[in-house]
Amino acid sequence: MIEKLKVLYDNNRNIIRIIRYTFLSFVLLILTWFFDYKNTVLKLNLPNIMLLSPEVTSSFLSNLTGTFLTVSTFTFTTILTVLNKYSDSFTPRIVQDFIDKPNVLSLFGVFIGGFFYTVLSLFMIQNIDSDLPLISGTIGIFYAVAAMISFILFVKRVLKDIKVGNVIENLYTNAANLIEKESERRRLAERFSVDKWEASYKIYANKSGYLYTINAGQMLKIVDDSKYEIIINKRIGDYVLDNMYIGDLNISEELDKDQEEKILKKISNNIIINVRKNDTRDYHHEITNIVEIALRALSPGINDPNTASEAINKIGILLGKLFSSKNFYQVLEEDESSKIIYNNYSAKEELSLSYNQILHYGKDDPEVAKAILSSIFMIYYVSDQSVHEEIEKFFIYCYEECKNAMTSDAYIDQLDQIYKNFDEKRDDSMDKDAEEKKDDKEILDLKSIAIKTIKRQD
Repeated sequence: MIEKLKVLYDNNRNIIRIIRYTFLSFVLLILTWFFDYKNTVLKLNLPNIMLLSPEVTSSFLSNLTGTFLTVSTFTFTTILTVLNKYSDSFTPRIVQDFIDKPNVLSLFGVFIGGFFYTVLSLFMIQNIDSDLPLISGTIGIFYAVAAMISFILFVKRVLKDIKVGNVIENLYTNAANLIEKESERRRLAERFSVDKWEASYKIYANKSGYLYTINAGQMLKIVDDSKYEIIINKRIGDYVLDNMYIGDLNISEELDKDQEEKILKKISNNIIINVRKNDTRDYHHEITNIVEIALRALSPGINDPNTASEAINKIGILLGKLFSSKNFYQVLEEDESSKIIYNNYSAKEELSLSYNQILHYGKDDPEVAKAILSSIFMIYYVSDQSVHEEIEKFFIYCYEECKNAMTSDAYIDQLDQIYKNFDEKRDDSMDKDAEEKKDDKEILDLKSIAIKTIKRQD
């Protein structure tokens, strides 16, 4: 239930951010009604500076009404202008990222809420005693000050996020935070040491849409007195159809027909499928945004290879962090008898999804080609040894593609130098692995000799 409420909020978060300030204006109206009409005696305890005459209050609220209406229109026009700039310069996907920033749509809500407050306050004070001081105008002043502060923060946000470097950095920061959590869960993930499960059942989607999230906590204890694991093979962000295979239930005992239907239905209901992708908790969504910025920078209309190189370097850093663990699955939830396992993209899939499009459009640009190879070299340098073979294959593939696309020997020499550095690093890594294996073998031999010696003494 909680996950479904989160999905409902995510689907309507933009309108909710606007409505909450309208709700705040009604709360302020209730407060003014309480002081100005219901319990006027309470105003005697307030400082005189907090109270205004009905004439001053009416004049001030009238001016604020027109101001809030005008600035609301101006704010909406400004937001649309920035969105057009984002769409033209970066990618349409980044538009949503800007809208979700603090002080963007919330500013629009601030001025709409202020308009409602001032208009309804004017309506409430029209028949009030002219000798009675009011607090509604004072609250309007404070609201106007808060609105101006919100506008200043909005301008600061626009000036900051209009720069492509800041846009890439924001995406990188969001992705890095998600990947750090993902990597930690992968490092801690361990499967059950079961040679063979008694039974295995396929899990199917209960509707069509994007795989949004997995309510793993509700999947625990769905089977009593049995050891089991639920494996989700479809990835978050994948589009699935109704009754499409998405995972498996491996269990230590057979289920009868009624149990099977009931349990599989419960599992399917806790795999949340939505009409839109998860753009807040999926690191792959952020990487895709960075890839699209690089592709837009490589387009003939923009032709900005330096921006593309910056985006490619960020992708390399992110994938290096992601490949720091040998596991490509994570245990979402577990107890002594059950595990909920999510299989993510393999190293080969991550590399292909992140680099193939960039390689296709940028391999003939010397700077972009160097950035691609250097980025993959960076991944190899910091990643776990278990993925070195896949990274090596992909590096050689990219090197050959870029080298064949070059038209100058000088550019080819630069790529050859990167390949040489990669080859030396690979050799060092292989020597280190061989040395570690040799040490492990010597330790095993010593243990074997010690065991034989003890047996002879016995």
